[in-house]
Amino acid sequence: MGFSFASVVLSYFLIAGGTFFAALFAGRVGIHSEYLGYIVLALGGFLGGIVAARASKGSTIIEPGIGAVLLLGSVVALGVAGSGSSAHVVLLPSAMKAIALTAAASAGGGIAGAFVTEKLFADAEPAGMSWVLFVALATFGAGMIGTTIGALLSHGDAGPLVGMLALCCALVGIASGASARSRPLAASFLGGVLGLGGFGMLSIYVFRAMVATGGGESDKIPPELYAGMAVIAVGGGLAAMIGALIGWSTVGSKQ
Repeated sequence: MGFSFASVVLSYFLIAGGTFFAALFAGRVGIHSEYLGYIVLALGGFLGGIVAARASKGSTIIEPGIGAVLLLGSVVALGVAGSGSSAHVVLLPSAMKAIALTAAASAGGGIAGAFVTEKLFADAEPAGMSWVLFVALATFGAGMIGTTIGALLSHGDAGPLVGMLALCCALVGIASGASARSRPLAASFLGGVLGLGGFGMLSIYVFRAMVATGGGESDKIPPELYAGMAVIAVGGGLAAMIGALIGWSTVGSKQ
């Protein structure tokens, strides 16, 4: 199988999903050590690389490697864009060190995961239901990327945020449909719901832990927030399913 651009896109979101899942999980359990945090990020990238290699339709190393590099570039770009007038702070030695270590952890873990997977499972075809896991982890990453870009564009308006989440989930679906061996519509919907819903809930729990005041009604998550996250998760699943239909119809079914 030759080079697959769809696998690059999918690998981008999968390694992002693994990295950000590890970061949020570390925040949820209260890991505060800087260097232990980098190890956790590397393990998250490693997980994303494993899944990316299993989902890749082309080479199991090249596409995840390119996806990891693209992720690093976009994370740095988003960090600079988010700093606004303070962008010069990114160029300080301490900031550059943090960016370099984060980049090395995520990309290195992703490439290492893809390499190990190629050596162990080079000729093994993933089971059909594996695409639920693939799409779930990718839409978890899409949740983080979409939220970050949407927050930069929104200026207090929810429209751009929702739009970017839908777009990122649709891109995951298109890449999945173009990469899968069979039409992954149901897997894309279920994976999209689980991935985006999981991202939202884990993010809420981490944020609540950061701002908790020590108990009481003020620290409880309002039921309306759960309902809102459920709606967003279903929307992400629908966007991923529509994207999968497009990817399968235009690319996947013809290969």
